[in-house]
Amino acid sequence: MEKYSHEIINDDTRLQLNFMLTKSDNYYSPLHWHGHLEIIYIQKGKMAAYINDRKYMLKENDMLVVGSKELHSTRTWGETDYLLLQIPTEYLSRVLNQVPLLQFQEYFPSITRNDSQSGLCHCLLALAETYLNKEDGYLLHFSSVVYEFLYLLYKNHSHRISPQAKERENHNFERMEVIIAYVKANYKEDISLNDAAKLINVSPEHFCRLFKKHTGQTFLEYVNAIRLIHFHQELLSTDYNINELMERSGITNYKVFIRSFKETYGTTPGKLRARSSIQRQ
Repeated sequence: MEKYSHEIINDDTRLQLNFMLTKSDNYYSPLHWHGHLEIIYIQKGKMAAYINDRKYMLKENDMLVVGSKELHSTRTWGETDYLLLQIPTEYLSRVLNQVPLLQFQEYFPSITRNDSQSGLCHCLLALAETYLNKEDGYLLHFSSVVYEFLYLLYKNHSHRISPQAKERENHNFERMEVIIAYVKANYKEDISLNDAAKLINVSPEHFCRLFKKHTGQTFLEYVNAIRLIHFHQELLSTDYNINELMERSGITNYKVFIRSFKETYGTTPGKLRARSSIQRQ
């Protein structure tokens, strides 16, 4: 079993961070974590984001900040365009002290925007323009805008927690990390709640409460989400039929699966595969 199961981010070696202009259509990213500060800015469409047990419904011009090693998932409906900025912890540590104890404001809704929040959004849009145009010296300008963004975020929308509080956070994170790695390594098998509870030495009842508290979803919901995402990936990349894909993904309840698939991707597996095949031609 791999110890870590998190989102792998390929940093631009010159920028020393990751910046993307993203377009998605009924996209789902299941519960994961990474060692970066992540900023999401919605340009068009809507997104549901879950950070630990907190849910945010993002719409146009809303911004979300996800801390390093925070469990989170996202889901979009229809066409959604957003900016994604991911800053390594090492990048922050060069200019700020006690970065592990820093916590940032998470949700910046456009409806309550003030001058400080407007400044943050202006920086993100300036990054997008600079990144797209790539004029001579753009790396210098891009880096300066990133530092301006971080300064505004740090000065107006952050606080530090105590080392004791951080230690408790780390303990809870490590337990959830074990469970996430277990599910990702064994999703094709019959996963037992009792076996999962034993991994972190708690009773099944306590495990259910703990998992819900720190992820915002039940253990079964998470297991089904992982199976669904693997089914979806193989649906678009292999020629296995639906029944074979279900078996390869550990899915046994067809009725529940089809309902979840339609809710997530807005169509049936057969129609999605046919549409994807046409687009590749």
